[in-house]
Amino acid sequence: MKLSQAEVDAIIEAAPRSFVPFNKLVLSQDHQARGADRAPALTLAELAASIKDSGVLQNLVVVQGARGRCEVCAGGRRLAALALLVNNGDIADNYPVPVLIVPADKALIASLSENCFHIPMHPADEFAAFAKLIGQGKSVEDVAAAFGVSPLVVKRRMKLASVSPKLMALYRKGEIGLDCLMVLASVDEHQRQEQAWAALPTWNQRADHLRQLLTRGEIESDRDPVAKYVTLKAYEKAGGALRRDLFCDDEKKAYLLDAPLLEQLATDKLQKRARQVLVEGWKWVDVRVRYVYDDYRKHGELRKVRREPTAEEAAAIGDLDVRITALHEQMEALADEEENEKAYMALDAEAESLQQRRKDIDTGLSIWSAELMSQAGCVVHVGANGSAAVKYGLIRPEDRNEVTQTVRQAGEGRAEDPVLSLPAINTRPVHSEKLLRRLTAHRVAAVQAELLDRPGVALAALTAHLATKVLRDALHGAYRCADILDIAATDNLHALRSAAEDIETSAAGMRMQAQRKAWLARLPSEPDALFAWLLGQDHATVLQLLTFVVAVTVNGIYGTEPERQSNEPLAQALGLDMNRWWQATGASYFNHVSKSRILDVVTEAVDANAASPLAALKKDAVVAGAEQTLAGIRWLPQCLRTRDVVGQETGDEPKEASAQEEASVAAA
Repeated sequence: MKLSQAEVDAIIEAAPRSFVPFNKLVLSQDHQARGADRAPALTLAELAASIKDSGVLQNLVVVQGARGRCEVCAGGRRLAALALLVNNGDIADNYPVPVLIVPADKALIASLSENCFHIPMHPADEFAAFAKLIGQGKSVEDVAAAFGVSPLVVKRRMKLASVSPKLMALYRKGEIGLDCLMVLASVDEHQRQEQAWAALPTWNQRADHLRQLLTRGEIESDRDPVAKYVTLKAYEKAGGALRRDLFCDDEKKAYLLDAPLLEQLATDKLQKRARQVLVEGWKWVDVRVRYVYDDYRKHGELRKVRREPTAEEAAAIGDLDVRITALHEQMEALADEEENEKAYMALDAEAESLQQRRKDIDTGLSIWSAELMSQAGCVVHVGANGSAAVKYGLIRPEDRNEVTQTVRQAGEGRAEDPVLSLPAINTRPVHSEKLLRRLTAHRVAAVQAELLDRPGVALAALTAHLATKVLRDALHGAYRCADILDIAATDNLHALRSAAEDIETSAAGMRMQAQRKAWLARLPSEPDALFAWLLGQDHATVLQLLTFVVAVTVNGIYGTEPERQSNEPLAQALGLDMNRWWQATGASYFNHVSKSRILDVVTEAVDANAASPLAALKKDAVVAGAEQTLAGIRWLPQCLRTRDVVGQETGDEPKEASAQEEASVAAA
């Protein structure tokens, strides 16, 4: 018989309420709706602490049993928590427990009612309740004791209660997970919390990504090498601002907020090591928090020279070589005998130890030339492992001639093992990294757009790429070959946008976007249906789609001028003429280069007479003049030129080639 909620309430209302000594209560085996192994996650210790602090707030449901006992049919966990308190001596054995006495034939219904109609508290309500208790004057320790949890748990729940109300509302709706809520609670500003959550894309609402957004610009004490070198203790002692995350399992971890102070502390600490290095005889010692290669790119570099070993060292080397050889011979004799594996491993360990000693002696024979040390220097910096490191033997550009002369006079070093390594004197690059990425992004977009009309080239490029990958073990030099395509099938639109913000308004960009929209409108919306859809299409449609998806994977964005661009074979096959897709203007080029470069461009594209009047003008006027002078003139920076077709007019040849290729593909 099915009872309504009203009927169940009537049964419970009619049942008498009373108090029964704890020692008269036993757990019913016949009248419980909830099994003992399906209890909620709240621990007995927490429940017992709550009962100890506030008593039994909800009565147990019981039926009369034999010999004056009462069988508990609802409230088994409260009974277990009371037993824990009795065993610990916190309450007496006859502690009065509030109960609701129901008839035996209604006991299971009452138990079911209590469990089914009970609405659990939302965690957000629990967080708020903890915060209210603290607001009413209770200490963290008191609240922790009352609920049987640690003070840290109380602090964490209070912190969760302080999250932005807007975000808490989303948490109540299930739109924010508890892991993300804990990350949001690690910072105090509601606006910052809301901005971080809004910045998360819907497909990547993960706690670790959210933490990256919130900690941007902060320095992790346990991961940053400089922070580890300075130490958190020293940073705090110096008054450095920091933030700790209550939800981090490592209590010692902190986020450092004062980067300039951290750098200063690191510099001060490095000075001691720098003084020690300077005493060794070097001409100069720089102190840098981090060693940046570009800062010393034009410096030369010394190499150590090998001195002759002393008689004692020579004898030790000879003895070690003999012993190592003997061990290897013994190991070779045992190599094929499985029963002697233990003996083999012992010999191997001994040989490895002797080889290390041999290596240590060799290392000691390599020294810095004292004469060259007096003309070179070092950089003391923080290494990647968080300790002081030294870059030895650097030669300043102004000292390179003197050092070279010293090396020649001393006759030190061999051709195959030079003492001195000097970099070539590099001139300033014509284009900045940002501009070159922008220009080569436009080249990539143009190659993509040209490729749309050339399915034969797309098919050949794809086949060549796959063959290189599959047969690379047999193809000489395949591992060094640059990839023409990004065969991982990644649409490179995002990379193009990042390198050139005007890519989508360019002619090539607009054509590619139009094709992308057209295909999205034609293709089935469900990925699982794509294969079946393609099987039902004609050969030309499949080839057209293949051509498009190959095109959008073309690579070739560079930050520095390469000797050969990876998409050069495609550009040559397509007869790429970037004059069809790009024009030098103030926005596209002249605003991003120096005045002298603009004059060089005008001279190259027109003549010196055209550039001469611009030389006396300010940069803005030079840009405007150059743009006007080059209007309608075919000129490209080197990175946009295609080898063998530079300056070549492109007429109907690509279209004819396209028709021939499509015919050959169709015939195949």
